[in-house]
This record gives sequence, C-alpha cells and structure tokens, in this order.
Amino acid sequence: MIDPQTYYLFLLTALVLVLSPGPDTVLILSRTIATGTGAGMMTLLGTQAGNVVHALLAGLGVSSIVLLFPIAFDILKYLGAAYLVYLATMAWRASATLELDTRLSNKRGGALRYFYQGLTNNLVNPKMIPFFIALFPQFVRPENGAVALQSLSLGMTLAGMAIVWIGAIVLLVGRFRSIVAGSTTFLKLANRLAAVTFFGLAARLVVQER
Repeated sequence: MIDPQTYYLFLLTALVLVLSPGPDTVLILSRTIATGTGAGMMTLLGTQAGNVVHALLAGLGVSSIVLLFPIAFDILKYLGAAYLVYLATMAWRASATLELDTRLSNKRGGALRYFYQGLTNNLVNPKMIPFFIALFPQFVRPENGAVALQSLSLGMTLAGMAIVWIGAIVLLVGRFRSIVAGSTTFLKLANRLAAVTFFGLAARLVVQER
C-alpha cells in the first residue's frame, strides 16, 4: 500500500506531466482534428494503456535489478537524474506550438485501429522507457507491499488523470478544431512548469537512498 505522502507527491508530479504536451498529445490532437472526436478518444485510450504497461515494467524491472545488484541502484539513480535534467532542458527550450501531423487527414479506420495506433505509438517511443525508469521507482517502496501493485496503481493514476484532462481537450478541439492546439500561452506555461518539475525530480532522485 502506497503511503499517503508519497501518493500526494506523485499526484502533483502526474498533474504537471499531464498538463505538459508531448508526442502522445500531438498524435491524439492530430487524430482528433483529422478524423474526429471519437478517433481522438480511442487514440488517447491506447496511449494511456501503454503508459500503464511502461509503469508496471519500470516498477518490476528496476526493483529486481536493484535487489540483485545493489550497485545498480547508484548507476540507475545518476543516469535517471541526468535524463530528467535533459528532459527539463528540452522542456524549457521547447517551442510554444504543436506541430500537428497533417498526414493523418486522409486515413480512416475502425475504433480499434485508433486504439492500437495510440498504444503502439506509446510503446515503441524510445524516450518512454528511460522516462518511466527514472520516474516511477522514486514512488515505489518494497516495504509498502507488492511492487507490482504499487506500480500498477501509479500507472493507472497517471493514465486516469491523462484521460480526464486530454479527453476534455479532445472534446474541445473536436468542437472548435485548432483553438486549443494554437494556444501558445498555455503551451509555453506548460513547458516551463514541466521543466521545473523535471529539475526537482532529478534533485530528489540524486539524494535518494537505497
């Protein structure tokens, strides 16, 4: 069972992550604008199913490695912190626009096709694996119970928050098209907030003990 303080901290972190546009968001909004609200929603569900898988694998994989090879904890810790600093730098410097993929405009298909497209886009993204490895172990504690259940709970929490927030944007974009996608003020603020959060997570990871 995850302790409340750790869970509340994860909720704050997840909130910033959800508010910050990334590759999945670009795909979802592109699909919404090109094909419609329903397609955008199915793509969203696919991407978040991928996030749950990443979260579960990160929690299980990293915990197993650390238990078997204690020195691996320090290696993963500093590599993870370095990667989070890299993400922070990229987020701070990111453009305040979303380059929507117009190639989706003539592609149509069934609902499951959009789900699998979102799932595949998430699972094959090479940036997702180190991101989850750097993030999730900070909130998983073996002494709090089954690592798999903790990872699954955190992954489902992140996915649920994303579905609520991005789902609301999908509904808005589906109705008013590119109004939300073209909001440079919102995108700039979201990127800067994400950068500060990544820096904070990197610092927290560096001082964390095994």
